[in-house]
Amino acid sequence: MSSSYQQSCTEISVNGNVLSATCEKRDKSPNQTSIVLMGIENIDGELKVTDPNQPSSFDQSSTEISINGDVLSATCKKRDGSPNKSSIVLNGIENIDGELKYTGTI
Repeated sequence: MSSSYQQSCTEISVNGNVLSATCEKRDKSPNQTSIVLMGIENIDGELKVTDPNQPSSFDQSSTEISINGDVLSATCKKRDGSPNKSSIVLNGIENIDGELKYTGTI
């Protein structure tokens, strides 16, 4: 299940393993919100979901981290130290009355 937050949120950004956005509440007012991304690690230069119960750690060995809709991209360090561009679709994040929440399978 891909995420749907990008349909009702703007100013979407990522800083480390925290996703931030301005999301529309039910009354149409804007709300600044953020959520810690869960379970995403850098596995030999590839962004992979490993343990959805743990905060993501990909940001410790990745640079050029960006978000476009529900696609997280980064340049991740491989075991040999070389860089690799990788991306992953963020699953299960929705806008619930102006708050970013995990609602489905990561």
